[in-house]
Amino acid sequence: MAAPAPAPSGGGNGGSAARAGGGGTSVTQVPLRVYNNSTISGLATRAADDFRRAGWPIDEIGNYPHGIIPTTTVYYRPGTDEEAPAKALAERFGMRANPRFEGLQHATPGIIVIVTSDYGR
Repeated sequence: MAAPAPAPSGGGNGGSAARAGGGGTSVTQVPLRVYNNSTISGLATRAADDFRRAGWPIDEIGNYPHGIIPTTTVYYRPGTDEEAPAKALAERFGMRANPRFEGLQHATPGIIVIVTSDYGR
């Protein structure tokens, strides 16, 4: 299932979003980067808005043009503080949660959500 890919490119779906503030230890305070991997214009922005309403801060919104991801997936670095929140986000929104694949291994730390045309169905 690995897609060949360098780090995601920004832009295309609203640019960067402001980081949400707040203190505490809630898993929803781990910032997300949300990327569109579909032909649906604005899908990453729509998903990011859904995540924000649920309390997740968004660091970036953009496109992921480096291969085809078959289904909306939350990616995390295994064994880090990203894993539990990534799985919680995936469960909350009916998405898959997987360790980062080869093309995302060297991307900036943080949770990456790649949305596809199945998002929100």
